[in-house]
Amino acid sequence: MLTSLRNWSDRLLGRGSAAITVPVMDGALKPNRQLDDATVVAEIAGIDDLACDGQQLWISAGPRLLRLQEGQPVLVREFNVNITALAAQAKGTLAVALGGTQVQLLHTQADGSLSDGPVLQSLEGQPLHSVNALAFEADGAVLLSDGSQRRSTDQWCHDLMELGHSGRVARWQPATGAVQSLASGLHHAFGVLPLGGQALYSESWKHRVTPASGAGKGKGALVAELPGYPSRMSAAAGGGFWLSCFVCRSQLVEFVLREPAYRKRMLQEIDPRYWIAPALSSGHSFLEPLQGAGVKQMGMLKPWAPPRSYGLVLRVAADGRILSSLHSQVDGRHHGVTAVVEWGGALWVASKGAGRLLRIDLNKAEART
Repeated sequence: MLTSLRNWSDRLLGRGSAAITVPVMDGALKPNRQLDDATVVAEIAGIDDLACDGQQLWISAGPRLLRLQEGQPVLVREFNVNITALAAQAKGTLAVALGGTQVQLLHTQADGSLSDGPVLQSLEGQPLHSVNALAFEADGAVLLSDGSQRRSTDQWCHDLMELGHSGRVARWQPATGAVQSLASGLHHAFGVLPLGGQALYSESWKHRVTPASGAGKGKGALVAELPGYPSRMSAAAGGGFWLSCFVCRSQLVEFVLREPAYRKRMLQEIDPRYWIAPALSSGHSFLEPLQGAGVKQMGMLKPWAPPRSYGLVLRVAADGRILSSLHSQVDGRHHGVTAVVEWGGALWVASKGAGRLLRIDLNKAEART
């Protein structure tokens, strides 16, 4: 009863869950040009995820699995469906999510080829539907996030506009086949990471990173009220982790999410490319929605304009404090960052919106603004 009254009061006064305000990018989140100034290592159409086994960098792009060899991506294997998530273990074992519906282990042989290992296709009797992130634990167990049980990985925007909350996180023991559900009913789970003896997961539509409790929804977010939609994470050598935000929030989108009648008509009648919704890249058509300062003035787009697409990577301490950030602002090129990983004294970034693999010197990446 009290919850219903509180929700009604929030809607009446425009506060709490009904507020359309977006956290300000200031302090450690102060915008910069680090992602735009990064070295472009390679143009890779469809680049999505990155993983490092300590010896080499692995890359997924559509159905292709590649590795970085002498500074250039080399094709290792091509599947019949898109690779929707990727993880690597120091022992030479890879985990790939195929089509979002199954997770398969791959073992590296002496000649560099890959042999097939165990496969996971369901969780608690329900088939996997939208696996979008994987991570190995120290004992060889695999953490996975299944973003939605209704929408596929490439329909993440549909899931946002439908206020989807069917995401889940699980732990799989390939050696025994045991699967444990860690969290369910999530608002788009997109990212997992073992850290400090616990499993962290990103909950995109709730703008937070939370430790998994093993019983339903996690409680007590480690990082909350983010200005972007968090996604994949990777461990940082200096402690804590790197967090990619694949799109950023805006007041206009927050408003649309709170207008069910308008939103439903938009979903039914408008081409998804032109929804009032975030995107991995933008500026390709005059039909795209604009918000106030997003209109070009004298042929220029202001870098502080409300974002439809944006590039954002956060350096987060183990206690949840945001230490620094890397940006590609609204007028930048390297938007839609879906993965980030440390390797060889550098930070490697996958800009899916631009179709590019980026490299940033680690000292520059960790510099606090």
